[in-house]
Amino acid sequence: MKANETATRPPDASGSGSQEVSAAEAPAGGGTTALAQSLRSRHITMISIGGAVGAGLFVGSGVSIQQAGPGILIAYAVTAAIVILIMRMLAEMSMPRPDTGAFAVYGRLAFGRWAGFASGWLYWVGWPLGLCVESIALAQIVHGWLPALPVWLTALAVVVLVSAVNLTSVRAYGEMEFWVVWIKVAVIASFIAVGIVAVAGLLPGTPAPGVGNLVDHGGFLPMGLSGVVIAISGAMFSFSGTEIVTIAAGEAQDAAAAIRTSTRTILVRVSVFYLGSLAVIVLLLPWNSTAVGESPFAATLSHLGLNGASTVLSIVLFAALLSTMNSQLYASSRMLFALARDHDAPAFLARVSRRGVPYTAILLTVSVAVLCLLLQVVHPTTAFSRLVNITGDTVYITWIGIAASHLVLGRRDRAEGRRPASGTGVWLFPWLTWATLIALVSLYAVMISLPDAREDAVLALGFTVVTALVGLWVQRKRPARLSADREPHRS
Repeated sequence: MKANETATRPPDASGSGSQEVSAAEAPAGGGTTALAQSLRSRHITMISIGGAVGAGLFVGSGVSIQQAGPGILIAYAVTAAIVILIMRMLAEMSMPRPDTGAFAVYGRLAFGRWAGFASGWLYWVGWPLGLCVESIALAQIVHGWLPALPVWLTALAVVVLVSAVNLTSVRAYGEMEFWVVWIKVAVIASFIAVGIVAVAGLLPGTPAPGVGNLVDHGGFLPMGLSGVVIAISGAMFSFSGTEIVTIAAGEAQDAAAAIRTSTRTILVRVSVFYLGSLAVIVLLLPWNSTAVGESPFAATLSHLGLNGASTVLSIVLFAALLSTMNSQLYASSRMLFALARDHDAPAFLARVSRRGVPYTAILLTVSVAVLCLLLQVVHPTTAFSRLVNITGDTVYITWIGIAASHLVLGRRDRAEGRRPASGTGVWLFPWLTWATLIALVSLYAVMISLPDAREDAVLALGFTVVTALVGLWVQRKRPARLSADREPHRS
């Protein structure tokens, strides 16, 4: 696609092809709709890794280990399988119709405007809260290094830094993510390598642990299968962000190549980074130790007698949080831009700068994040944490929507003679798509049945229903706002 055109439009009602839009076309309210296609393949690859490997692995995995014991390996293996299939679905839908709105657009095409509205807003609403939480966590790390700096000031400064990078250009975002993610990759690879040496009994001063830590502390499933199910929920949150690659593909110089490469390597990245590192932890340390629950990576490095482990982990966690914030602002602003472009958000949010950056969407997201930050610092409440958990549960619902959309669009594409591009299609369609959809719905139902997870899951489901109802109202009240090529298929 030419540089002065945008790949941010989905196909027409029949799904028969992409509708290209001139960079000069303006939405109601003014401004151009053209995003810059300046992300290279190396940027997309590292963005996909950054989305899959974040603070959830370095810190959140400790909580999951406490919930499932060594069964955490089952929880993450199940989640990894689901993630791989979800990414294949997204890749298959994205190849013929790369779009910044990604799964929100595919929901719209599959089920109607209300589905795209609900999916897009559900996805966006959690990111400003996430930015707030991540900025506070990052500021606390800096406060440990420089106690004279107040947490709120550092958090605000980091938000401003990430905002400046995203406002500069999409290329600046890609470059920042590229180099920050490299730090995470290098550290995780080193951690796994040292762990393998220790597990084999080849590290001086550390005897080979065998399988004792897997079975000696209540067995492999000390909390039963319910613990595994709860841990799967935590794993879902850790893996959330993998879908950013399909959002970024709308601004890639070669969207097809970027999607294909990321899809082909997702299995290796997920299995090595997550299952590899967690296997090292539960083999070397008792799962029920306090240190593992608080910081599993630091606890493992300390067990191996590596001096300065806490400092190294603090630096890595700093990089992970910075990377996460960078991606959160990018993904949320692009989704908000896509909603505005499709007339499901105020038109001014579709405006872009001369460099092709949706600056109004970025500024609104940052403003909400800063407001949340100031409220949480001045008047911290448990309600804020609860809200974050509820929006986190919508990851399940987002993935359910992706699987449902793939069932519809996959059938439509095949019926019209379009086969999935090599390396991107879902195997055994539609059976594996159905299996993924049933698994996600079943896991969510089980989560509702568990006392520890029920309240947040029910509230998240209620929030989803309300958003969908608003989408239906918008669809009925403002159908004329859609242009002919924007009208989705109505099932």
